[in-house]
Amino acid sequence: MKSKVFGAILAPISIIGLTFALGIGATAFGTTPTGELKQDLEDKVISALNVTTEIPVVPWCGWYVSTSNATSLALTPDTGAPTSYTGAEIALTATAETNTAYVGPNDGLTGKGASTDCSWFTEGNKYGARYDVVASGDTFTAKALTTAEGTLDSAMNFFANTGNELKITNVGIDSCTSEGFATNATAALKTGTLTTTPWTVAGAGVLNNNFCQWSAKYEIKIPAGMSPLYGDVTYRWTGPTLTHTLIIPEDQE
Repeated sequence: MKSKVFGAILAPISIIGLTFALGIGATAFGTTPTGELKQDLEDKVISALNVTTEIPVVPWCGWYVSTSNATSLALTPDTGAPTSYTGAEIALTATAETNTAYVGPNDGLTGKGASTDCSWFTEGNKYGARYDVVASGDTFTAKALTTAEGTLDSAMNFFANTGNELKITNVGIDSCTSEGFATNATAALKTGTLTTTPWTVAGAGVLNNNFCQWSAKYEIKIPAGMSPLYGDVTYRWTGPTLTHTLIIPEDQE
């Protein structure tokens, strides 16, 4: 009761005192409550964790090609063509062993790999490829096998030239269209054009498991109207060396 009377008589002082008391009360409530220790305002570490993870990184993708170890290819008369030279044209042909070209993590694959076998990691790393064949020349040199080494007969030489090109077609590659392989139906070697490209894969069509198996077929003709020095003997024609190369374009498509 005494506090109420004091406040009634000395109202101005009471108001100031009340205001001051409220200020202290707020401070006391926030920092130093009666009967409690002062709160420590410093940060307190609860615990420390080292966070790690392990994720395998797949191999880089790359282009690979494999061919047989054959070093020569014997052309033989095509179906229906004469098998002996009589002055008439003879169509020759031969199909080489299977080639394999693919995108994958390493060489030696014989079948299409799983889609997760490798990665280009970003679209900008992808690049296309092309398959080039280069001839060392355009001449098929004739020898009459009158001896073990044979006897040269230049009158029976013939050439891969316009009208009698050494054509190269891709047997089985049409099934690889969905894999991005674009075949060149006019691939051929001849005088003045000793490099040709049987197929290409543009960078835009490259995935991480493009795969194709095909066989190269070669065709040319022994021309009509030639006069051999020798009759009743087998002739052998040796053509140019053909170098097959997988080209990785410098410009990434």
